[in-house]
Amino acid sequence: MASKIDTLNRELRNRIKAGQANLWSHGNGLCFALSSNGKPTWVFRYTFNGKRRVMTLAPYNDLISDRQFKELEMAAIEHRDQVKAGVDPLIAKKPNQSKTTAGETFEDVARDYIATHSGNWRNDKHRAQWSNTLETYAYPKIGRLLPHEIGVDHVLSVLQQPHIRRGKRQPLWEAIPESASRVRMRIETVIAAAKSKAMGSANPEIKALWKDHHNPAKWEDGLEHWLGKGKQSKGHHAAMAFAEAPAFVQELQTKTDYSVKALMLTILCVTRTSETLNAVWTEFDLDAATWTIPAERMKAGIEHRVPLSSAAITLLEGLHQIAGNPYVFPGAKRNQPLSNMAMLEMLRGMRKGLTVHGFRSAFRDWAAETTLHPDTIAEMALAHTIKDKTVAAYRRGDAFERRKQLMQQWADYLLISNDNYKQEWQRLIA
Repeated sequence: MASKIDTLNRELRNRIKAGQANLWSHGNGLCFALSSNGKPTWVFRYTFNGKRRVMTLAPYNDLISDRQFKELEMAAIEHRDQVKAGVDPLIAKKPNQSKTTAGETFEDVARDYIATHSGNWRNDKHRAQWSNTLETYAYPKIGRLLPHEIGVDHVLSVLQQPHIRRGKRQPLWEAIPESASRVRMRIETVIAAAKSKAMGSANPEIKALWKDHHNPAKWEDGLEHWLGKGKQSKGHHAAMAFAEAPAFVQELQTKTDYSVKALMLTILCVTRTSETLNAVWTEFDLDAATWTIPAERMKAGIEHRVPLSSAAITLLEGLHQIAGNPYVFPGAKRNQPLSNMAMLEMLRGMRKGLTVHGFRSAFRDWAAETTLHPDTIAEMALAHTIKDKTVAAYRRGDAFERRKQLMQQWADYLLISNDNYKQEWQRLIA
């Protein structure tokens, strides 16, 4: 079931998409406003001396977090109390409206940076990733700090904050290293932007704040001494960032040999290497869009039904079954599958340091960070054992239909244009 904040974000997106100028109340005078030119904002609506007034509280930035919404609610309550005390919030606000560079918080600078630079970014997804990662991991820890006051300890508090993944509690840097690395780089960029702005100021006092400043989020000769190398130092499989996966798949489609087809099916179905290479034709029912992997071939020893996306079906239909060889991906030796090094060697020729298994991590990060599918469904798509008894009930029906939707969305994310993807899957994009 979607959380209240997920439901609210969907409602806001729908209102913006509809484009109808209006005010929507969220209690205590807090309203979501859409102007006639389509600009969305959060406002406080109130009556003072018999006149209706509207006061802007904050711009609308793609998504709103629980913390942000609670802050808006508190601001509305404070302004409502001002009105009750005979104070006009708009008049009370004016003396403190101006803000100097020295007084801008990390969150202020980050939001300004996103607003300024997002027009040059490759797509809306990249902007959303910037906003989402900082909202989720950075702002709660360092958002209210002044950038020049942020030290290594503060950055470490972001990267080492507890994160639960697959039922295991770990530091963020170890639990989701790809995402944590992006958070670090974005913190470094925001602090660098704050310093650049300050050093361009005509105010010598502002410049003095940044004298001899060393960026605390810098990796080289900085955080590298405090943090391990993430997934590789912990024995995880080197993974491609999910944002890079569509371009990689596009490149993959220009190749034609069996190892490429095997890797493509593995990525689409997020299966393990052995599950793909040892697949036999009798496991597939293309009419039912289902691949049933028997228990004896699964790591957990439980039969696994894989919903086949339309792209996976097209790929399989394009393969030719070799007489006398039951394997979908036959090897050079008679009645043997493709060798387990075939995909890895091909992958190494395309990208250094990646492993086939790492695409499962990319899928898991993509599902967690950009979709509204429950974590349990993504875990089941990966055929992970669900140990939590409170969610194990999903196993009774194996959630096939829900996984089918997830796998089709994953395939579309990889293969169709960004605009078409957003139009098709808007209801399930976080």
